Amino acid sequence: MKLARAAISEVIGLFVADWVQSAVIVAILAVGWLAFRRVGGATLLLLVVLLAGQMVWFARAEARRLAARGREE
Repeated sequence: MKLARAAISEVIGLFVADWVQSAVIVAILAVGWLAFRRVGGATLLLLVVLLAGQMVWFARAEARRLAARGREE
């Protein structure tokens, strides 16, 4: 029973994390598109930095989550 509960928790965690990450990416792209129309080409650099930062943020959060789960077991 404990194995099934852990497996279900892992699958749900993966889907929730993916949806949250996808929503953040869409929000960054939408804001970047609006800013590009108003400001111009300088916005592209900011957009690239924001997307790269988002990737690092979610990768570190996932690593912390896995490390915390490893300490529990």
